[in-house]
Amino acid sequence: MTFEDRYGWLDRLLHRTAFRTGTAQHALSDVENILYRDALSSISVDDPVFITALPRSGTTILLRLLWNTGRFASHTYQDMPFLLCPLFWDQFSNQFDGGTQTTERAHGDGLQVSGESPEAFEEMIWKHFWPEAYRGSCIHPWSADDHDPEFDAFYESHMRKVVAVRRETPSADLRYLSKNNLNIARLGALPRPLENGTLLIPFRAPLQQAASMLQQHERFLRLHDDDDFVREYMEAIGHHEFGHGLCPVNFGGWVDSAPEPTCLSFWVQYWIAAYEHVLAHADENTVLLSYDRLVDEPRTALSRLAGLISMDSPPFTGQADQLRPARSHSVETAGLSSETQQRAAALHDTLKQRAAL
Repeated sequence: MTFEDRYGWLDRLLHRTAFRTGTAQHALSDVENILYRDALSSISVDDPVFITALPRSGTTILLRLLWNTGRFASHTYQDMPFLLCPLFWDQFSNQFDGGTQTTERAHGDGLQVSGESPEAFEEMIWKHFWPEAYRGSCIHPWSADDHDPEFDAFYESHMRKVVAVRRETPSADLRYLSKNNLNIARLGALPRPLENGTLLIPFRAPLQQAASMLQQHERFLRLHDDDDFVREYMEAIGHHEFGHGLCPVNFGGWVDSAPEPTCLSFWVQYWIAAYEHVLAHADENTVLLSYDRLVDEPRTALSRLAGLISMDSPPFTGQADQLRPARSHSVETAGLSSETQQRAAALHDTLKQRAAL
């Protein structure tokens, strides 16, 4: 199913309206805080889990594995497009989302999604508070100067609202769960709500992950050419990862001398810059995960992961059959310098040594 099939004219009108009403959504969120004060005050968000990494590293399957345990609350497609005021929108969303009907997501990787599927949407909040950060040709890593107490308060309240929306009963004890690739840009200056959580950061072999990112970039270039709404939608939700809306994170200034993104070398250099940044800022709350190890010994790896995030093993190990090796790509290395290849390989070795599994 294409974007055109999935988002008809009414859905597009609704999304475009929502994309242009961030200030109004923020105001409605303040009203939610007043109307639902008692219910929200009883919800704990002290032990959240944040999945973040470069794309094509296994973040989506990690999100699904955690979500399937029934122990977590996360954003779903039902929260779109009025994401900043989820409690109000929850009263109307069933009239607009796709319910339980599944379709293949835009990445063309065979993963099926429905209105009830978890997805990465919370970057819309960051864009609301830091709109200027996304208006250049690249995104700069967060620094201490970006600290915003108003954001901290809003985000903590928002996490409680997501838990409230996802609970089937008022007494259900759910933990907040997020998948947001751009959070790796904030590792050097984590806002308070993220400091209290566990960050899961998966990685794959550099050339394979880079080749997969290049393939997705080319795919989204075509999708954006065919339908302007695809680009508008992806940029509005903070997905600047591929296509004409590509806006890479400029870790350590690497973008300043980067080749064109239609070259594999661009994505290998991005991989190096990103994971060097990860290693430089990883702390006791950061869990590095080798996706290759995860699929090689899934039951053992999932049991280990359960312990790392303080959960019982059975909800994870029972899903071991869902873990499969990532699609292998034929990689043409002629355009890669030996220095770049060696640097990537050495960094991959270091990541595996530091990884919890």
